Amino acid sequence: MDPETRFELARSVARHVGAMLLDAFHLQGTAARRKADRTLVSQADTRADALARRLLHAADPKAVLLTEEGGAVYPADARGAWVVDPLDGTHNFVFGLPLWGVSVAYVDETGHPLVAAAYFPVLGELYSAWRGRGAWLNGELLHVRPEPPEHGVALLGVCWPSARPFRCRPWPWKVRAVGSGVWQQALVAQGATLAAVDCAPRLWDAAAGVLLVQEAGGVVHTFEGTPFFPLQPGRDYRRVRGHLIAAGSPSTLERILTVLHEG
Repeated sequence: MDPETRFELARSVARHVGAMLLDAFHLQGTAARRKADRTLVSQADTRADALARRLLHAADPKAVLLTEEGGAVYPADARGAWVVDPLDGTHNFVFGLPLWGVSVAYVDETGHPLVAAAYFPVLGELYSAWRGRGAWLNGELLHVRPEPPEHGVALLGVCWPSARPFRCRPWPWKVRAVGSGVWQQALVAQGATLAAVDCAPRLWDAAAGVLLVQEAGGVVHTFEGTPFFPLQPGRDYRRVRGHLIAAGSPSTLERILTVLHEG
């Protein structure tokens, strides 16, 4: 399958799964439970996962699929894989908040994301990215904010545990926890926030967002300052959690790393 076909397939699957979830969201009252790892899963998650798998298998029957609710081992002989978070922001979804979406990415034989899409149905936002081509929101090219604005007021997106260092020392930027890792990274890609800090993302929490930020001109590293990709053959990504910083510039990234290491 050529890259353009994969790009359009990622967008199509994200839209179709998002449309199904939007119908469930409007009904409200979806049942949810805690998984063994203490994360929340709803009936909508499992239905969305099944639909994404069905659509991807129909179009790309030999492909490896790595999803939050399904298989998580990247085979040693794999030449690529689809990485799907069928419902990013489950807590928001269950409690009626609009900040949730679907992310779909294809990681090629290099172990790096090639194409990606993230759809947030309530917001009407479809993000997409293609390695070496760019990143877009509803067809408009995205660009990160490389440096803080002159007035000094800027936003930093965080997951709640990673906000601790920012609460205990002076910090010039406002902190926001939005409850959706992919949307948090998408905000960096569109220049709405300077950076996003996620304390424990899994592969499907980051695959689409990493490509969005990079193709919009930003940088993405772990807390240790190393790249998040490539994928490692034979690895079980359900057991792997990273520590991820997405930033509009290397200088912003270094500033955040300094605070985290001092905190």
